[in-house]
Amino acid sequence: MLSMNNSKLLLTVMLAITTSGCMEVASTEYANRDQAISKNALGESKWIPAWLPEDAVDIRETHDMDTNESWLVFHPANGVFTFPKDCRLAGKPEMSEAQTMRRFPQFARSAWSRASGYTGEFRLCPEGGADRWVIHDEDLGLVYSSVKF
Repeated sequence: MLSMNNSKLLLTVMLAITTSGCMEVASTEYANRDQAISKNALGESKWIPAWLPEDAVDIRETHDMDTNESWLVFHPANGVFTFPKDCRLAGKPEMSEAQTMRRFPQFARSAWSRASGYTGEFRLCPEGGADRWVIHDEDLGLVYSSVKF
């Protein structure tokens, strides 16, 4: 027969095992585009799109492996960002709920917050059967992007 302390421990362990597969979020940072390429992180079927500019620095990417939602934030080193040619102007996309964003790291939550209140141009860029939305936050000199595959 299990003692009360052992029962609590068993319940805690079982709960941890049950929930450990939920909300699995991975994040990666790269100093620049060359480092992302060297880590084979860029291109089709990758979390970072092939159109990432050559001068992109401070690249941060995070994705939820359960929902396939990905957030990308980077800084164009020269301060200028040109949208890829196949991107098209679009209205403001539907944003994830605040509760959903809690599982993502702070940089993604900040990007979500800025994008949620953004009044500038949103672009949709085709990527692997989905559209990745992209904005250039000129006030902060950052590019934010998100996609859900």
